[in-house]
Amino acid sequence: MSEEIDSRWAHVEEPLPRGERPRCPFCGSTETELFSLFGQQLLTAQYYCNRCHTPFEYIKGDDVLEDAKAKLTSSEE
Repeated sequence: MSEEIDSRWAHVEEPLPRGERPRCPFCGSTETELFSLFGQQLLTAQYYCNRCHTPFEYIKGDDVLEDAKAKLTSSEE
């Protein structure tokens, strides 16, 4: 039974380590940037892939909040 459960969740990615960008689900690139802190659901943020020019949603975690802080501080400079 546990193997069946494990196989159903095999596609779910672990939260990203600090400083890493989410991978684009369309082309696999990590050349992504935070587009909006809020997506269609409260638990998602919108990212934009600079390689294939496609927006996508990513489930929020600490990595998204760090991305938002970095974006805010860079725009203040």
